[in-house]
Amino acid sequence: MLVNWAANYLEEYSAVTEAQTNFGNNMQRIITSAPPPQNLFKINVDGTVAIANKKAGVGVIVRDELGRMEATMCRNLNAPLCAIEAKSKAVEVGLLFTQDIGIQDIVVESDSLITVQALNGTSTPPSAVLAIVQGIMDLSKGFRRVEVSHVKRQRYRPAHLLAKHALGIVDFIAWIEEMPCFLEQALIHNVTI
Repeated sequence: MLVNWAANYLEEYSAVTEAQTNFGNNMQRIITSAPPPQNLFKINVDGTVAIANKKAGVGVIVRDELGRMEATMCRNLNAPLCAIEAKSKAVEVGLLFTQDIGIQDIVVESDSLITVQALNGTSTPPSAVLAIVQGIMDLSKGFRRVEVSHVKRQRYRPAHLLAKHALGIVDFIAWIEEMPCFLEQALIHNVTI
């Protein structure tokens, strides 16, 4: 009886280990857009709005030059923001989080072309986000190097999932050197589909 139990346990353990290895390889393909240039960290951010609840949420993912997740966080802004405001606040929150964890050289990626162009000085920001953009530019002075680039949301979905998760929390949650379980489950689901 004990031998059967041990054999079944060993078989299940082997199957799970193999599945996790396969998941890790597949997940790396899903969450890895191009890694940042050498000696820079990539900060992927996104913001979302729940109009009915008058809340906005932001998600932030910090990756190293090899594309590994170093830190993630989501934050409920608990304010009735429009979409462009939420996406601009996501950049601001991403910079603050990155500063808090001691990273000084970064590439920030956002799917808000308006925000990215305003931060890069190629267009004037709309009045709704003018103060936020100015605050981000002031905050950027506290880093050694900050680059801002535009990326399509489909290319990096986890930041969006974190932003949506933020709508259901009270304040903020951060994970250092680990992946949130809900994000891992969503990625597993995405891999199996």
